[in-house]
Amino acid sequence: MNGWSNKETWLVNLWFGDLFHMLQEDGDAITAEYIESFVDNVIADSGARGNEFVADLLGSSLGNINYWELGEHYNDEP
Repeated sequence: MNGWSNKETWLVNLWFGDLFHMLQEDGDAITAEYIESFVDNVIADSGARGNEFVADLLGSSLGNINYWELGEHYNDEP
């Protein structure tokens, strides 16, 4: 889907990609582990943004998120 291995992975990047880019520019290492922890925290906090994100994933499985692919995406960019 849009160059990603599945819908769940695409949705993580769609919702949080701009933030990950900003954090990366600030010197944070955006790894698969970082992204997985971030997503877990968003779900646990379930603020307004978290609820919308989780709602987008309804009918999908969080276990399908390819964190390795996301981490590679941010580590392969210049």
